[in-house]
Amino acid sequence: MKKIHIRTTALFFLAFALLACSDELDQVNPNALTLDTYWQNTGDLNSGLNTVYASLRNENILAIEWDYNRTDIAVPYVQRQRSVGNPIYDMTFDLTTNEVQNKWDACFRGIFRANQVIDAYKNLESTFTSDDARQTATLIIAQARALRGYFYYVLHHSYNQGSLPLFDAVPVDFEDFQLTFSPAELVLDFYRADLQFGMDNLPGTYNDWQTEVGGGNLGRVTGGFCEALLAKSYINENDFTTAEVYLKNVIDNYDYALVEDAAEILTGIAEFSSESIFEINYSYDANPLGQDEQNLSQRLSHRLNDGNVVQFSTWLTLKYRAERPDPRDPANYVDRNIYLANGNLDSVQTNVLRMYSLRMDNSMSSVDDRDGKMYGVEMAEYGRATTASTHARQFPNFIKKFTGWNTNNGGIGELETADTDNRSEINIPIIRLAEVYLLYAECMIEKGDLSEALRYINRIRKRSHLILLGKESEASAEFVNETTTYMDDIDLDPSNGAESVNLSNLMEHLRYTEKPLELSLEDDRTIDLRRWGVWKERLDYLASFQYDAWHFKNNSMGKNPNRWRCFVMPNGVVPSYSDPNVPPYPFRFPNNLQANNNRRVKEAHLRDHLRGSQNFNIDLHGYLPVPQDEINSNLNWDG
Repeated sequence: MKKIHIRTTALFFLAFALLACSDELDQVNPNALTLDTYWQNTGDLNSGLNTVYASLRNENILAIEWDYNRTDIAVPYVQRQRSVGNPIYDMTFDLTTNEVQNKWDACFRGIFRANQVIDAYKNLESTFTSDDARQTATLIIAQARALRGYFYYVLHHSYNQGSLPLFDAVPVDFEDFQLTFSPAELVLDFYRADLQFGMDNLPGTYNDWQTEVGGGNLGRVTGGFCEALLAKSYINENDFTTAEVYLKNVIDNYDYALVEDAAEILTGIAEFSSESIFEINYSYDANPLGQDEQNLSQRLSHRLNDGNVVQFSTWLTLKYRAERPDPRDPANYVDRNIYLANGNLDSVQTNVLRMYSLRMDNSMSSVDDRDGKMYGVEMAEYGRATTASTHARQFPNFIKKFTGWNTNNGGIGELETADTDNRSEINIPIIRLAEVYLLYAECMIEKGDLSEALRYINRIRKRSHLILLGKESEASAEFVNETTTYMDDIDLDPSNGAESVNLSNLMEHLRYTEKPLELSLEDDRTIDLRRWGVWKERLDYLASFQYDAWHFKNNSMGKNPNRWRCFVMPNGVVPSYSDPNVPPYPFRFPNNLQANNNRRVKEAHLRDHLRGSQNFNIDLHGYLPVPQDEINSNLNWDG
């Protein structure tokens, strides 16, 4: 009994001690931030707003590395290696695919953060008594709502036919997370209301932010962006009449203007330029707290060049190569190096017409390009540096857009110092004026006003010094001078009885030339293919072609004489040489492409989108499915 008593006493004191410890552990840290203590003023609101902007840096929102693989724009590089198993490209993705989950999570993280700011603003609204305080708070709430509208725009056009859970406030209780999915129409109305509020209350442009609000505001979302995104939301619903009004206002009343060279807006030369409507801001500065959005730089530039994770589809590379520089435009004349057989420089050929267009030069490389440069060296020379990939069957073309290809570093490629390895500060545009021009041109074609459509298409073409479309005698011709050539193969005269054919032809040109060449890896190609009703047809068409990979041997453009199987041509087409200075430039391929042994024994021809076209089903793949994690966690998921 004595032993039992001793043990009982010991247990009593142990329980008392644990209770005392529990009381200590339950103490509230008076220095800890809580919802009640943090959101006190506009400074706190601005800090919260910064986290919303940080959400934009998540690469899965734009999904440049993977989402274009299910369209006609791009293929993953492993496709060139005859590899299988890419679910996005093969159209075998489902609700468990990582990319499907990651994009969903990234957007809803941004929405959650925006709602924190919005809720806090509502709680503090009565404390903003001065005009300055009210103005500052209004700018903050307008930014939060505009960004929330953008995140919902992305989700609405990406998932589940547009039906989504609508969070208009931060969830507090468990039940708040268990939202039923709202119909697509309500989601559309919801994010349009956010964008309208942003349009009504935000400075129109980056310049307006600086002049009206003050320096240090570059990169903030603008009223012009909200209006342009509203226009896109109507075009996506094929409401061209409403979209036209918004687009024309963006064109006429915001002082936007095309930059002189598209490289300025695509390679970090001129950030927040007159053409930029909204772009994601990056820098080399790194936050030591972690990765992803906490790292202020982006890795896309390195992934496009050093990793080469995505490539343009073959049809698109051939389309770039077929664009004709205007022979009357002085900007298309260059000095070209002429080399000896050993690769040493022999002479310089002066004032010769460039082989390929400036639009191609800003977008992609080709091993035979005599005039373009990549990281300071000629195309056939690129890849000598040990840190740079070489043109090859896996990498027949490098994407130059969004990379630092204009850096003159001897062909090393993207910067790989200790401070910059796998990181870049090049901003990525979400919307720029060139896209607005092409959207407006589509509205004009739908309306039957081909002359007005050509006006805006030709403005973009002229910027890249291309031959313009239509007749110089048309009222829409803005560049009638001795330095401009018009391609007289689009008849705008309805009296010939072929107006419907011309409408169709110009629409085809817009869809499969202007938009993909100007906006490759930009714009919403999945939405376009879906709303045009051509997605399956387009993939089937591209999959019907076979290609050979040719050697580029005996190179006389530098000291890299042989490039193996890096030049892609349609099966059965033998590359032929023609004088690059003489139109019609049938292929413009040099005579050092080798026809012998261009393919390995029993090697399959290159095919684009073969498995994807076979597997594609618009009901399954036209939108991404609701991710498995959402179905598992949301008790009110109703399918």
